[in-house]
Amino acid sequence: MPYIRPVIKSDTSCISYFVCCPGSGVAAVIDPSNDVDQYLSAAKAEQCRITSVIDTHVHADHVSGTRSLMEKLAGEAELVMPSQADVAFGFTPADEGYEVEVGEATLRAIKTPGHTKESMSLLYLDRKRASEPWGVFTGDALFVGDVGRLDLDGHGTLREAYDSLERLKSFPDYLEVYPAHYAGSDCASNRKLSFKTSSTVGFEKRHNDMLRIGSFEEFERAIAKDPVAAPPMWREIKLYNRGKLESLSCSG
Repeated sequence: MPYIRPVIKSDTSCISYFVCCPGSGVAAVIDPSNDVDQYLSAAKAEQCRITSVIDTHVHADHVSGTRSLMEKLAGEAELVMPSQADVAFGFTPADEGYEVEVGEATLRAIKTPGHTKESMSLLYLDRKRASEPWGVFTGDALFVGDVGRLDLDGHGTLREAYDSLERLKSFPDYLEVYPAHYAGSDCASNRKLSFKTSSTVGFEKRHNDMLRIGSFEEFERAIAKDPVAAPPMWREIKLYNRGKLESLSCSG
């Protein structure tokens, strides 16, 4: 039966995900951090092959492990990114509805621009249990207690962000929410990011102030209120993650 294993990187408050279907012998990694050996070890322990590596967007706060993991997999996996991703290396473009099969599980791309113009989320379907989705990997579009910031290079518009959140709010309350960050990250719009690493759509609708907003105008005011500082070296990190900078002095 498929399962989801969150992988925590505490120094950058990042959450990546190892999605595995042991019965089918395959796995996928979503938003990998640069500690890539842990995903290889997890796959080896389950006697699975990592067949898909997926980025929900181009990250600016930390060094992504995407290319390093792909190199270690040596052509055994497909790299999937949003179709609008501005990167200098090859990938499989994921438009609305694109599906990645992980054995009995399916990851279905939905466009949720805002934090970046290319951002996507991934609906999670476990066909062993039900035909409808029961989870969503939200990347930096929606966190527990907050939403993604919109002031770094490559961000989408306020309207896109608002519409993306309205779309996520439209899913059933029971849908589990798996974000790419928790408290301590610099990617949140304000200062209410929770230390919890998962939630549900229903809980966020009730307790996330940014999802309780009733109009675009109110959303615009809330985004501008009490902003957080930009991540250190974010311009260089984003260029590196795009494949447009060869090396960094940091390893974050």
